[in-house]
Amino acid sequence: MLNAIESVVFFVNDIQDAARWYAGLFGLTADDVQYENPNYAFIQAPGLLIGFHPADAKCPGGIGGTTSYWSVDDLEQVKTHLIANGATLHRGPGNTDLGARVCMLIDPFGNTLGLHQAAK
Repeated sequence: MLNAIESVVFFVNDIQDAARWYAGLFGLTADDVQYENPNYAFIQAPGLLIGFHPADAKCPGGIGGTTSYWSVDDLEQVKTHLIANGATLHRGPGNTDLGARVCMLIDPFGNTLGLHQAAK
């Protein structure tokens, strides 16, 4: 029925700025940002398309929505890198009952961004 997640879409006030910021996290440049139309930009991240749509009344974005958790090898290193690039810590870091390390940040555009380091 459901296969792998194909894409994640962030609803933001400025799709160009958000797309460029996320592109930088993956070692991409502004030239790697693609546009389907003036209201939808996207980047191709490893195994996932990340889209950016203007926030509106139906989808205002922000921290009240769904959080995507990214698998990371070193949670502290990635958290520090994201904060140095404009994200702010929202929750954690903490441990899950299964021994994983997790935390949630807010990107510079008001959306949540989760980090998950598997238990060792």
